[in-house]
Amino acid sequence: MDISLLNAGLAAGAALAVLPVILHLFMRQTPKRIIFPALRLIRERQKRSKKRLRVKNWLLLLARMALLALMALALARPRITSETSIGDGEVPTAMALVFDTSLSMGYKPHDKTRLDEAKERAYELLKKTPSSSSIFVIDSSAPASPPPLSPAAARKIIEGLTLRAVNRPLNSALGLAYTAVTEDKDKQRHEVYVLTDLARSAWDPARPADGLDKVAKDKTGVRTYVLRLTPKDVHDVAVVEAKPSSEVVTEGEPVEIRAVIRSVGPPTSRVAELWLDGQPRAKKSVELAADSEIPVSFTIPKVDSSVLIHQGKVLISGTPDPVSFDDARYLSFRVKPAASILVVADTADDLKFIGDAIDPDPSTLPPGTPRPFRVDRVLTSRLLEKATNLTKNYRVIFLNNVRELSDTEWARISGFVLEGGGLVVGLGRACQPENYTKAPASELLPATLVKIVSPKETTTFGQVADYSHPLFNRYPKPLNEVLGQVPVSKYWSVTPREGSRILLSYPDKSPALVERIFKGSRTGRVLLWTTPLSRRAEPSSPDAWNEFPVTGWSFFFLMNQSIAYLTGSIEEGLAFEAGKDVILPVDPTKRNKNYIVQDPDKKTSERLSPPANSDALVIVAPQQVGNWSVNASGTDGSSETLGFSVNPPLSETQFVPLETADLDRLFGGKDKYALADDPENLEKVVTRGRVGYELFPWLMFIIMIIVTAESVLANRFYRETGQQTAALKQA
Repeated sequence: MDISLLNAGLAAGAALAVLPVILHLFMRQTPKRIIFPALRLIRERQKRSKKRLRVKNWLLLLARMALLALMALALARPRITSETSIGDGEVPTAMALVFDTSLSMGYKPHDKTRLDEAKERAYELLKKTPSSSSIFVIDSSAPASPPPLSPAAARKIIEGLTLRAVNRPLNSALGLAYTAVTEDKDKQRHEVYVLTDLARSAWDPARPADGLDKVAKDKTGVRTYVLRLTPKDVHDVAVVEAKPSSEVVTEGEPVEIRAVIRSVGPPTSRVAELWLDGQPRAKKSVELAADSEIPVSFTIPKVDSSVLIHQGKVLISGTPDPVSFDDARYLSFRVKPAASILVVADTADDLKFIGDAIDPDPSTLPPGTPRPFRVDRVLTSRLLEKATNLTKNYRVIFLNNVRELSDTEWARISGFVLEGGGLVVGLGRACQPENYTKAPASELLPATLVKIVSPKETTTFGQVADYSHPLFNRYPKPLNEVLGQVPVSKYWSVTPREGSRILLSYPDKSPALVERIFKGSRTGRVLLWTTPLSRRAEPSSPDAWNEFPVTGWSFFFLMNQSIAYLTGSIEEGLAFEAGKDVILPVDPTKRNKNYIVQDPDKKTSERLSPPANSDALVIVAPQQVGNWSVNASGTDGSSETLGFSVNPPLSETQFVPLETADLDRLFGGKDKYALADDPENLEKVVTRGRVGYELFPWLMFIIMIIVTAESVLANRFYRETGQQTAALKQA
């Protein structure tokens, strides 16, 4: 902590404190001796109090000396600062203005958004900044280093700032600001202003701001001012989710669109509307309690199957709220024919559970329930009849507890997988290891059969190996809990082949589910379960290996999820958050060579040409919110229209502000930044940062006390006491 003086020359006036001493020495009179017997009483009184009077006179002298010294010191305006400071005069400044342009800054309680207020505060700062200063305007969404500008040029840049759906953390923007001001060595003052609503979504609170090392090395000293523009009471109604019940809608089936409406603030009512392919399709009134969420669903009986990609939005209307960017959420989905699935087993018992899980009897389903899959249940003896054109007729094949297949059958199934098909194999008592370990089966399966294992005590499925895998990532923890309760009495011990991947294990680490992937023009996949995908009602049956199909919901979910994974439906989600890479599945067998990507306004377009054998088109980090279109054209004159939707990040709808502890961590300590809530407070903290903590008011207060004390002492010391007056009268 340093003490410095704004007017150091005036501090020399403290030397005037010796003036009372000088006056005392020069004006002291030599007393005349007068023999006056009547004054004996006074003389005796004087002798008794002479020592005490000397002390009192010295106190008065010291008070008058302190009074003069403090007046001179007060005129010098001392202040206390934590770093070198220049004062608040016309000092050239290297000033960085960091603007938070995230969507939450669009909050508009009255006639101005938070970003508008930030601009006004910046204009006020620029008015008081010398024209010789260097101004660095930093947009949190722009990664480029800012050039130095004059105050007038900076104002024009600030006028053009707009809200962005994609923003980098403000930690990075501060790094640009600190680098810019510390590298401007010619300026005597370095300042950084952060204009933000302090929404948590705009920061990375887990790590400090970038560039703090540069601040620590700067000899001039960098002052950081944070202008908090946080709304006092947030009121918002937002659509936080809007998507079809399935990313791939089955041709001819009804479409259910599910949405979630969130309310922040007091109870309110709104109207939720569904628009599809540019037309209003349905609407519902919504009553929202205070700070609540409610689901809303719309059912469309049928959509045009001639259109490959359908696009729309769910929006809310009614009383407007201060936030507009989250009043709608966009969606896209693909329409496909029902996927045909082939289930093969030696017995009807081994066909039943898989078929019922993925294609139950329509009479057991609620009216209008989509049926995305059609199942053919075939005994092994009739497989050759169905195997004439597997790739054309089916998307996924299940082999459950099949004793053996002929080389021809294995070859046809192998060709099916290599052409992009999916295969699921369940191993049971009937499986002959010799048939599964020789070519062509060995070239297809992800593991080699070793022996049947019968644990002394019934075991269960153990730990999921990778929760990020598409089979498990939707419900990772619940699946792990349910699978850990499935009784398994027998399973095949297997040795995974090179390149295979264990997805699920038993408690003894033996593989329960193994995957193998075949890359090609289309990706083929094989899933191998080491216990059957069926059960027996009689526990004594030699084929009663597990209770998987009847323990919880995991069997139903994993069978359907396996088909979605093997057919690529899981990867066909067509709604993305702004700033994330878009990956669109494309058919590499089609001769589409060029893809024209257009934004929602149809104002800009980009031509892309993926590799010839690629099964995906990658659009890098689109930012504009809305429904995008992709027009594909081939060398043979064919064309098709694809599309996807871009929505604002969900985190932007949270409006959760940073805590003081977060700011301390971001800036490296509470003494490393100053926080202001309004223009008056900002001016105060800036003055304090530039000038320091002035002691002038405190010095004036002390002077007033000393003046009062001096007056009291003078009156007390020179006032005639009652005894002195009586003695004089007696004399």
